[in-house]
Amino acid sequence: MRRDRRLGEILEAGARALAARGVYGATMREVAREAGTSLANLYTYVGGREELIYRVHHRVLEVAVASAQATLGAHGARERLRALLTDHVRRVAQRPAEAEILRGAATPLKGDRARRVEDLRRRYLTLVRAAGDAVLGTASARESEVRARLLLGMADRVALDAAAGRAAPKPERLALPILRLFLAGSGRRARRS
Repeated sequence: MRRDRRLGEILEAGARALAARGVYGATMREVAREAGTSLANLYTYVGGREELIYRVHHRVLEVAVASAQATLGAHGARERLRALLTDHVRRVAQRPAEAEILRGAATPLKGDRARRVEDLRRRYLTLVRAAGDAVLGTASARESEVRARLLLGMADRVALDAAAGRAAPKPERLALPILRLFLAGSGRRARRS
């Protein structure tokens, strides 16, 4: 259990380092320093830079997909979209380093690793698209994806402001105005909740 917890701490440190310096600028030495461990110990948990990048991205996206799926148990299409949006805002406000991973930051990953990460990212976006389509009605695949990306972009901006202390900290309070603005901008009148 201790090893799993330590790996989680290392992957969180990796996410912060990747967010601060980018996947091409972050070094293993910086990750080790951020994680409070030696470089040699870091390599016992992750075999190298590409494995670290893969594991950070995979973990963030896997947790996000599972969490988003759990929100879909809410009753009513609008409530499901609100729950999913609140979950996203909470995730990004608590862990700002994950925003770029969720958004689809470029990585040097290749082959199966790149496909697995992209598959998880697509699954996350598909959940957001489906929740949005259930409220706004179906659209072309392109329009549906654009709507989902716009919604997530709005949520990211507000959540990152909250993480920096420039907005109210409660995700539930942040998600509702985003949802109202999104629905109003989509031609739908948002009802008061």
